[in-house]
This record gives sequence, C-alpha cells and structure tokens, in this order.
Amino acid sequence: MTDGNESHSSRPVPQLSIDGLRVVIDGQPLVHEASLTVDPGTVHCLVGDSGSGKTLTSLACMGLLPAGAATRGAIRLAGLDQSLLDLDDAAWCSIRGRRIGYVGQNAIGCLHPAYTVGFQLVEAIRRHQRLSKREALALAHEELAAVDLHDPIRVAASYPAQLSGGMCQRVAIAIALCNCPPVLIADEPTTALDDATQDHVLDLIASRVERDGLGVLLITHDHDVVERMAHSVTSVAAGVTSSGRAEVERTPLGSLRRETESVQASSPVLQVADLVKRYRPQRRRDGAPAVLDGVSLSAHSGETVGLVGRSGAGKTTLARIVAGVLEPTSGSVHISGEPITGRDRVSRSRRADLVQYVFQDPYGSLNPKRTVVRQVAEPLIASGVDRDLALDRASALLRDVGLTATQIERRPTTLSGGQCQRVGIARALIRRPHVVVLDEPVSALDWSIRDEILAILHDLQRTTDVVYLLIAHERPLVEEQCDRIFEVADAQIRELVPALTHS
Repeated sequence: MTDGNESHSSRPVPQLSIDGLRVVIDGQPLVHEASLTVDPGTVHCLVGDSGSGKTLTSLACMGLLPAGAATRGAIRLAGLDQSLLDLDDAAWCSIRGRRIGYVGQNAIGCLHPAYTVGFQLVEAIRRHQRLSKREALALAHEELAAVDLHDPIRVAASYPAQLSGGMCQRVAIAIALCNCPPVLIADEPTTALDDATQDHVLDLIASRVERDGLGVLLITHDHDVVERMAHSVTSVAAGVTSSGRAEVERTPLGSLRRETESVQASSPVLQVADLVKRYRPQRRRDGAPAVLDGVSLSAHSGETVGLVGRSGAGKTTLARIVAGVLEPTSGSVHISGEPITGRDRVSRSRRADLVQYVFQDPYGSLNPKRTVVRQVAEPLIASGVDRDLALDRASALLRDVGLTATQIERRPTTLSGGQCQRVGIARALIRRPHVVVLDEPVSALDWSIRDEILAILHDLQRTTDVVYLLIAHERPLVEEQCDRIFEVADAQIRELVPALTHS
C-alpha cells in the first residue's frame, strides 16, 4: 500500500488547466467561472449548446479573444509558471503551434488565401523546427498524407480556394499537429468531413494521444464523437461549466421526415446541363484533371435535392457554379429559365433574386465590423426596400432562426459558430430567392437546435416553393430532408434511390 502523499504525487500533471475563467465582451459576461483540466494522453470533450461559451473558452486558451475582451481567472500550461492570460504577444509566438496546436471551427478562415497550402505548412514547421525548406516540405507532404489527403504533392501546391471545405479542415489539422505539440485544442474538427474521413481523422488524433501522450481539448456537439473519443467530459451552459462523464442529448431526425410529394409537371426551376470544371494547376498549361465532367441535374418547384460524396469530390464546386460565384469550363446553369453562367448571364442584382448561398464557412461569409441585423438587412436595402422596413424584416427573421434581441445587435466575432450559421441562413432567405444552396447548413449546430432550423427551412419551402440544393455528409439527414439524392464521385454524378427506412 502507499500513503496519501505517494498516491497524490503519482497523479499526472495536467497538460492544460483552466481555473475560474471569466470572459466579458462589450460589458457582457459570456463565460462564467469555467474550469477544467486536460491530462496527458487523454481527450477531454467540451460540450454544450451553440452560444454557451465553448469557442470563447478555446480562444482564451490560445490568446485569440476579440479585441477589448476582458478576462479573469487562470489558464496554465504544464512547464510554464505564468498564466496564459498574462502572456504578451512575443511569448505567444513561441507557444502557439509548438506548445499548443489549434484547429479552429473556421478552418478556411485560418488559411491565408494568397499562399499555397505547402507554403503555409512549411512556414509553420520552420518557425519551430530547424529544418531546410526541402526537409520541411517533405514533412509537410507526410502530414498531409496522414490526414487522408490523397496526392499530397498536388494539395501542397494548391491554394485554399482550390480545395473543398473538408480538405481545408484536414489541412488545418495537419498544421496543428506538424510540430508535435503536447496539447491540441480542436473546435469542431470533423463537422465538414464525410463519415469515412471523419473516422480517419479521429483515428489519427487517437493514435497521437496514445503514442505521444497528446492532451486534447475537443469541442464538439456530436454525440458519437464524444462516445468514441472522450476520457472525460465538461458540459457548459450559459458560460458555466460542470464536469463529469456527461450524457450528450441527441435529437432524432425522424420527426422532420418529409412527406413524399409528386413532382410537378412544370418546367424545372433549376437546370444544370453538361457542366465541366477544370482548375489549371500552377505552371501547367494543359492536361488539368476535371473536377466535374459532364454533370447534369434538375429540380422542380418546392423540391429539395441532396448532394453527397466524399470531401473533395466536387460538391461545393458544383454548388458555387449553381450560385453563379464560379464559372464552369463549359456547360450551363439556368434558374427559372434565366442563365446564371455564360456570356449572356443575368446581372448580379437579378442573380441575387434567383439564387442565394448558405456557406459552409459562416465566419468567413460575414463582415466582422457590422452587426448581424445590418448584414441580413443589406440585401433588402440593396434591392430598394426602405432601410427601417428592411431592418424590421431582418430582425423578425433572425428571431425566427433562434437569435435573441441582444444577439442580433452584436458583431459576428462575438457569436458562436452555430449562431453565425443561423445569421447566414437568415441572410440567404431574406430576399425569398427561387433557389437556395445549403452547404452543410447545420453541421455547426448542436443537436438541440438543428431540428428547429430544419423546420424553419421546411416551413419556408412550403410557403414559397423555393428549391433547396442541400450538401451534407450525414446520410440520414440527407435522406430525411431530400426528395432526390445525387452522389458526386470521380468528377461524375449519379442519382441514388433514397433509402427511407423510417416508419
């Protein structure tokens, strides 16, 4: 037997500990007395509703809180005497990436659009390791392959805009792990990934935990991820934490099953014909592989069409072409008979009346300097609606998607990822377009509110007959919400028969 002192000394020193953290922004306390510890070789999951303070807690651990945020309490890292809350910018430069790796919820926004993926990985590696450019690039290729990115040499030579959201998410994970930090903070690291890639990434993190003693603070709303990964769990509600092996509630999607309706005999609202899209690689003039090759589909009034496929298959490329933000190499897109692509395409103003987009990256699609109610009202104001009337309509729609009167007057940087996603949905719906592209619209939302958002989308569709083009990697969600499902794979598209097995 051992005495109490020996037993106490045998306990591992936490890699990361948060003690009584309080975060106040614009005079409003958003995190209250948050406390938790992350031990070496363990995964500690932080769960809670969207807007409860999870992301702010992780940003405080990285010294990345918005300007003007006030903090109290302490955040300690093993081997460092000073609280992380007291560090200056110079000290943080030696800690971020080397002592703590970070995967933000907004993976695309974490990557610089003007530099290739390889350049950014090499820069992250050489900042903390004494390697030549050639050695660092070889290590970068290894890290990209480790996160299940096929053809890592091509990916390293690509810019973030040339990759899908899921591919950018895996690049961010590679950057976070490339210097083998003892702590990893991952904020919803698998929300943009298909099931197969999610399994691979979670297996990679688990292997680093077991092999290297990595301590992971994992923020997620996914019940399956918690059950699979967590050694311990802290739940947060209204900024207050409670620890223990918590149960995460999961709301079934079955309650929102769409009723099968006959397809209208009228002309399709959305017509996509023989789309081809090729991205020309740098320093290469021909022979570029096709991302899409001869893709066609159509959708009638009031239909929801689903797009599924592995991350990087071309789903988002197709969606961006439909929305008119990306030109195809060849082929055409028409909405309500009007051309969205090609030389005779409609004006930008008219296109906004025809099609809107709910982006996979909610942060990057919002202006950080304007309140969310102003951003939702702007499309109406631009179309000639009186400013006060537009603001009233925007406020009402934002309340419909679950934001409070206080939240709609705030800026996106003070909102959670799920809250920003709801702002994006409201902004896309405000002009009542004919087609709405929904690119992973509920991937950032916790289970307690995603059914509410889906119900709002469904109710609007019943009253306006809008067409939804829904991109999602959760097959049950797609089957519940869609009239028809198309799979994108190997630059081709094929229609699937929905496997509706619910009673």
